[in-house]
Amino acid sequence: MIIGDADTELLLTFNSLLGSNELHNRRLWDYGNNSLFRGFLIFFSLLALWFSGDCIKRRSRMLAGLSATCLAVLLSVWLQHHITPHIRPLLDPALHLNIADPQWATLFERPGSFPSDTATLFFSLATIIFLENRLVGCLCFLWTLVIIGGIRVVFGWHYPSDIVGSLILGPAVVYLFVNIPYVAPLFKRALKLFESRMYIVHALLFFFLTDAYNLFHGWQHIVFYILSSRSSAGFEAH
Repeated sequence: MIIGDADTELLLTFNSLLGSNELHNRRLWDYGNNSLFRGFLIFFSLLALWFSGDCIKRRSRMLAGLSATCLAVLLSVWLQHHITPHIRPLLDPALHLNIADPQWATLFERPGSFPSDTATLFFSLATIIFLENRLVGCLCFLWTLVIIGGIRVVFGWHYPSDIVGSLILGPAVVYLFVNIPYVAPLFKRALKLFESRMYIVHALLFFFLTDAYNLFHGWQHIVFYILSSRSSAGFEAH
C-alpha cells in the first residue's frame, strides 16, 4: 500500500509539471515523443557499433541481445494483458490528470500498463550498447530513463513503477541471453556461414531494426495471431 501511494504521488508530481492547456500539452507531447528524436541516439549507437568493425564475436553478442529484446517486448505486452496491478493512469478518472488529448483514452485495448513495452524496448537496446561500450551505454540508459520513461510518466501513460519494471525486465532478459553459453556461439556460427554474403545479414538487420523501431508490431501480430488461432482450434475441438 505504501509503495502504491508513493507510486501515485510520484505520478501526480511529474504530471503537475504540465499545465491545463491541452493544446500546449499536445505540442509538448509531439516534440517529446517524436519517433526520430527519441530513437536517434539508441539506433544510431547500435548501427555504429555494428559497423565499427568486422568483429564476429561482437556481432554475435549483439544478435543475441537483439533476439532477447524481441522476447522482452513480447513478454511486456503479455504481462500488460495478464497482470494488472493498476490501470493505466490516464484511464483512471479518479486521478484528475492534466492530459494532452482526451482521445488517448480510446487508444488502448488493455487497461494494464505494467511494464511499459516502449521502455522495455529501449532499455533492452541500451543494455546491448552498454555491454559493448560502457560510456555510450550509460548515456543511452539515461536517455531512455528521461526521454522514454520520464515523458510517459509526465503525460500519464505510465506509473513510475511501470518504468522500473521495464528497467528490470529488459536488461535482465538481454543479459541472460548474451551470457547463455550456447546462444551467442550459435549466432557466431550463423555469421560464419554468411561470411562471404554479409550484405544479406546487413539487410536482415535493417529489416529487424525497422520493426523494432515500431515496437515489433509485426512480430506481435504474428505471435498473437498464432496464439489466438491455437486457442480457437482448441475451443472448437472441445
